[in-house]
Formats: sequence, C-alpha cells, structure tokens
Amino acid sequence: MKLGLKFVYFLNILAALCSLFAYLSPFVDPNVTGVFSFFGLGFPMLIISHLVFLVFWLFAKPKVMLLSLAILILGYIPFKKAIGLKNDVKDQTGLSILSYNIGYTRRYLSGKDGKSKKQEFINFLRKENPDVVCLQERAHYQEGIYKELFKGYTLHPSDKIGTGIFTKLPIVNKGNIAFDTKAHNATWIDVKYKKGIVRIYSVHLSSNKVRDFSDNIKEIWGQSLYVLDKYNEHAKTRVDQVKEILAHAAKSPYPVVINGDFNDIPQSYIYRLMSKNYCEAFLEKGSGMGKTFKTRLPGLRIDYAFLSKQLCVNSHQILDIELSDHYPILTNVSFKD
Repeated sequence: MKLGLKFVYFLNILAALCSLFAYLSPFVDPNVTGVFSFFGLGFPMLIISHLVFLVFWLFAKPKVMLLSLAILILGYIPFKKAIGLKNDVKDQTGLSILSYNIGYTRRYLSGKDGKSKKQEFINFLRKENPDVVCLQERAHYQEGIYKELFKGYTLHPSDKIGTGIFTKLPIVNKGNIAFDTKAHNATWIDVKYKKGIVRIYSVHLSSNKVRDFSDNIKEIWGQSLYVLDKYNEHAKTRVDQVKEILAHAAKSPYPVVINGDFNDIPQSYIYRLMSKNYCEAFLEKGSGMGKTFKTRLPGLRIDYAFLSKQLCVNSHQILDIELSDHYPILTNVSFKD
C-alpha cells in the first residue's frame, strides 16, 4: 500500500475507534468517565466519515472498505435511533404541544426590528395554533412582550426563571423543579384535556456551549482538553437533572409529556435514561436526520418530546422558522383507546 493510502487507512482506523467509543456512549454514565459522551456528540460526523471512506476505498482498494462497512453495520441500532422514518405530516386531531428554546428570539424582540419580529412570532403562533407552548430561555424583562405574543394563553410560572408554559387549557396543578441556575429548570403543569388530565413538562438541562464546540474547530483543536473537561462537567450535571425529572414524573398520577431542550443528542446516556420508560415523538412520527440546533454540525437534535405509554403520537414536526438558534418542535398527542 502506498504511503498516501496508508495515511488514509490510519485515519480510517482512527475514525473506527472513535465510532466504537460513540456506540458505547449511551451505556456509560458520564460520572464514571466523560470520554464516551464526548465521542457520542460527534456520532453524526463519524457516520458521514465512514460513508466517505466507503466510497473512497471502493475505487482505491475495495478490500479495505470492509472496516468502514463493519462499523456502519455495527451502528445500525444507534443510526436507527437518530433517524426518523415516518412521514412528518401535521395532525391536528389531538393535544398539540409546541416546545421552543427562544434564547436568540429575546435579542430579536428587543432589537431594532422588534416590531416586525413580534408580528412574525404572532403569525407563526396563529398558523400552528398549539394548545400548549413550552418555552426555554425566556427573559423575565420581556414579560410584557410575551403577553402580546400569547394572548388567550395562561402562563406558568410568572417567576423570573427561564422555563415557562403557556396554555389554553385549564390548569389543575402546577410546579417547578429548580436546578443550578434560573435558566435551567423543569417547569410542569397538569392540564385538562377532553375527559382526562395530562402532565406537561418544559425542560431545559445544563448547557455545554455546543456552538463553540461545533463551529470553531481551530480554537477547539488548541483547547481540546479544556472543552472535554467542560463537556464532561455538564454531562454529569444533565444526568443528575434527568434522574430528578424521572423521579418526579414517576409520581405523576397522570400520563406525562416531557419536552424541551436536553442539550444532548440521541447517542447519549441521558437519552437512554429517558427512553427506558418513555417513547420519543421524533422516532414515532419524525422524518429524516432531524436537527433542532442551528450549527454546522449535521444531525444535532437536542430538543425532544418524551411521552408516557398511555399516550400516542399523532404527529411530530421540527418547524423551520428563523427566530432563534433552535428550531421549535410541535407534537400532537392523544390518549390511547
């Protein structure tokens, strides 16, 4: 094998090792080690790299392509978990729940184009007409603006925290699970829907500054140990937060919908914890390699809707609107017969 091909093969082996670490990510608690979680974050890029290697070796040296082929076959289950294979047609027959991290929206609403952005947001809400809206990263100083946007909705809570839920339905009970900062919480409400009651959570888990990790490769290369350490720190925090949410939801007398910004991809430990007892709406009714965070890294889906088994997913969509650095997700659910 020529020197150039040997170097490509070395890169192929390196990618294969990284992929194996990524495959193990959902099974290793970040409190034990964060190495696997870090590689899990790069899972979509690793899959793409093996597809590139596969095509390259097909023309350069077909026998060598077996390595990437084997890795792709081993990755069938995690790949299936990251891809929606359903038709994402909107269904309005059940309870519609919109979840949206509006971090960047805050800037737009208070900027020079604030008036036009407000109208754009209002038009968006009128078009989708959700029964419940779960927000993350709302700003307490924009409460007046939210009252304009969400006319006809009731807000919980009115406290100065990042998560909040606007609903058109009657609230039976409500509360909040506080985490490390005002931005990170799990706000919840019990709402009457038809002849039953559903508990809905708006969740925002600890952030690891994914934008810096995915968009500034040169800087990350020089500070990789720092980034790994910070990512591991927040991954541990998210595990503790998810366990607290799960313990709280387990005591609910009603079926639950847990949605929001989880700040981790499907190939993660916290996703596995959540999916043990709850189905994930995107896998039930989503389409393609969903992306809910706007970054150069493909397949960065970090916003989810998890549902109790007493509920069924009628539809689930990732909506294309340019009002924040996240895309909102819209889930329509109903009680199972």
